Amino acid sequence: MALWLVAQACDRPSPEEDIGLLKSRQAHLREQAAGRLVRYGEKIVPRLIEETDSGYTTVRFEVARLLGRIRDPRATEALIVLLEDKSANVWQMAAWALGEIRAPEAVPRLLENTGSVSKGIRAEAIRSLGLCYTDSAWRCIRDSVYHQIIEALADPVPKVRIAALQSARHFAYQDAGPHLIGMMADPSAEVRYVAVQALGQLAAGEAPGSPGPLEGPLRDEVVTALVAEIDEPVQSIRTKAVRALEKMRAVAAVDRLERLRREGTPEDVREASRVLEKLAIETGGQPGPSGA
Repeated sequence: MALWLVAQACDRPSPEEDIGLLKSRQAHLREQAAGRLVRYGEKIVPRLIEETDSGYTTVRFEVARLLGRIRDPRATEALIVLLEDKSANVWQMAAWALGEIRAPEAVPRLLENTGSVSKGIRAEAIRSLGLCYTDSAWRCIRDSVYHQIIEALADPVPKVRIAALQSARHFAYQDAGPHLIGMMADPSAEVRYVAVQALGQLAAGEAPGSPGPLEGPLRDEVVTALVAEIDEPVQSIRTKAVRALEKMRAVAAVDRLERLRREGTPEDVREASRVLEKLAIETGGQPGPSGA
């Protein structure tokens, strides 16, 4: 038992009972124990690291999750070792934790698994690559890393495509505009939602490291794609598209927004009206008459 635990035994309960509960087959008991353990914060990290080589899969899984929640870089080496775990679930949780810590040391191991036959491993490897990658540590393999992320935008599994969209953001969606526009037709509504969000961030220059708002022909293509999304049957995606057009100050969308304000749902009317009023002010015009 770590010395700090012994020292605290006199004035607070020992966490050992809760660490033991991580072996439980009952999920609610594990969740409760983890909730208590995470309150120890960084102090519990050395003890949790000891448990990363537990013979119990549930313990390794829960410990990896706890280490990711605490986000202490001291756990990096132990979590990288878990990227060799025989359990795919433990592997995924370790990769997630490394992403939460933003550990650049994990990049090579994550990169090795972007083509895994396990869709869960592929998704977590792609997601955490974007979080862990830094130019200062891995500029020499930047192209290889980003190539894997862009390729994953076409993965057959929606979860992997979403992870790739999230990861590409950390590269400012470099050269990803055409891919994002193509994803407006993705069969998964969840993917379309994230893709619309990504397209809006790209266009407005909001991604980390972005050179600024889009200009020229690509901007026009993005506006056209987002205007088309106003006909999207899913409300949340329509709303996201309207807000992206708002950020872009896309005057070319006015006619379609006017129709949405006339014919849309109450949320459509509210969103379209706000954007039209902003565009009218910025262009020196007057907003058209409101109406459902």
